[in-house]
Amino acid sequence: MIKFFRKIRQNLLIENKTGKYIKYAIGEIVLVVIGILIALQINNWNTAHIESKASANLMARLLVESKKNKEALSENIKRIESLMTDSERLLQFMGNDFTDKNEKTIDTLIYSLLTSPSLKYKSSTLDEALSSGAISLIASDSLRDFLYQIPSIYAGIQRNEKNEDIDGSDNFVPYLYDNISLRQVDYSFAPIKDRIGKSKLDYSDNRIILKDRKFESMIDNKMFLLSSLLRLNTDYQKFNNKTIKLLELEIDKLK
Repeated sequence: MIKFFRKIRQNLLIENKTGKYIKYAIGEIVLVVIGILIALQINNWNTAHIESKASANLMARLLVESKKNKEALSENIKRIESLMTDSERLLQFMGNDFTDKNEKTIDTLIYSLLTSPSLKYKSSTLDEALSSGAISLIASDSLRDFLYQIPSIYAGIQRNEKNEDIDGSDNFVPYLYDNISLRQVDYSFAPIKDRIGKSKLDYSDNRIILKDRKFESMIDNKMFLLSSLLRLNTDYQKFNNKTIKLLELEIDKLK
């Protein structure tokens, strides 16, 4: 094809048809430019197609991850609410006259409050998308904005979980060491109660802490910390539900 056009140019020059040669040369340039533009358009189309496919794949993975976090949040919120209920019951039992309270009930509540809630958060896909810059493949500004906010939201939950856990390990558990029989509690409820066995020491009436103001203050503080965690988890649950809706909307657009 190139030899064909070259031969035409040579014939025009030989025949001294300069005007026609110039017109032909301009036409040839136009054809080359059109060819380049078409090639660029095809390349742009291919790039857009590849990015669209990558975006759809990323959003599908983020949707799966967000739905897992939805389940985790529901479970964690139930756990926090359960701990708050147990804390509230202990506060209601507080008072100098504790002998009418059921001993096993008190031991059950104490055993429950030895644990701390922890959100089983999934973030591998989002972390990868943020660190690699793949998040920019998502066309929706509002969706990207939601995704950018998630790490800081979870960081706030983590800080509050740490505060609650530290309060338990530094204050609540050491207090129980000094004031009740933990072996007595564990012998009733722990998964390894058979290996722990029953205490051979003098019987300890764990209900006595119901008249201790320090214990009352610790339960009050635990309930306060749990209420902050409940609020943060509930707020994230609403935010996560909106994120799921946005992801589903954008995925549908690409189908």
